[in-house]
Amino acid sequence: MSRIGTRQEYHDQIGNGVMGREDCPFCNPEDTKNTLIHTLEYWKIILNKYPYSWQENHLMAVPIRHAQFVWELKSEEFAELPEVHSFMKTFYEGLWEKDYFSATRETMWNRSVEHYHMHFIPGKLQGKYLRCMLENQGYPIDAEVKIQK
Repeated sequence: MSRIGTRQEYHDQIGNGVMGREDCPFCNPEDTKNTLIHTLEYWKIILNKYPYSWQENHLMAVPIRHAQFVWELKSEEFAELPEVHSFMKTFYEGLWEKDYFSATRETMWNRSVEHYHMHFIPGKLQGKYLRCMLENQGYPIDAEVKIQK
């Protein structure tokens, strides 16, 4: 298993750019060989090397085929999503924290990788924890933990 890094280390490493198809860390088997948890026919489950949650159990579901947005997924990739969620449910039930939070971003705003992926984070996100995660992603937050438009 590879070392878990901080979000700051990640942003220091990649700068302000977006990793596209040519340098996609999810498409390069060398980049995911130490973080691969499970493989399905159309999806792979990997450990996030730079988790928002600062925990070792922040997983990501990534389509094996490079797709930038959810609407680019093929019907067979959609059809396998229940298996992805079933794996996550089983994985997190085996931990002391049975709850998990899932999130995806449907735009490229503040994303660092153009390859579509879903985040699965252990525990419940609330209060200061949720605020910190959102702020680390560049969302402007007011004192009442609301996303400002």
